[in-house]
Amino acid sequence: MTKLNEIPIHVEFFNENIANESTSMLLPILHQLVAMHKSLISSGQCNILDLRHEPLELEEVAALKDLLGAGEINANLTALGLTNISETSISGVWWITHYNPDGKIMSEFIEITTCPEMLKSFSQDLDLALVRLQSKLSKYANPTTADEIARRLNELGFDFNTVLPSSLN
Repeated sequence: MTKLNEIPIHVEFFNENIANESTSMLLPILHQLVAMHKSLISSGQCNILDLRHEPLELEEVAALKDLLGAGEINANLTALGLTNISETSISGVWWITHYNPDGKIMSEFIEITTCPEMLKSFSQDLDLALVRLQSKLSKYANPTTADEIARRLNELGFDFNTVLPSSLN
């Protein structure tokens, strides 16, 4: 039987920033993100981590952002200032930054979800959208004016200037 003191132990840091004293909060945050991600997978429960309410220095936030990396999706929304929603290199982990109209960061979140809430359509909007879509379908399927018919035929490639009246018989 092997004694405990004979078992070799080797410690590796997967990122130099984590070994720094200034980034001491990254390890607990990463554990929290792992627990949130497990919850998303097992139960579909989404979670949000408000970075402004965590005891993080600006350097730690930058190190965390660097550690999570950049994913393929990056969306900007404009409403009372810019909001940037970026997928990290970890699927299901999104970095969300809200700016005021002057470009100053107002809040930052990490959202663990399949799709961030801000990108989802509201049910009330879906109801109105259905009415608009049905109206467009009705107008497209039942053109009511000669101009509308001419426009639709033109869209289909029918050119009135090249067709002679005698060829319409």
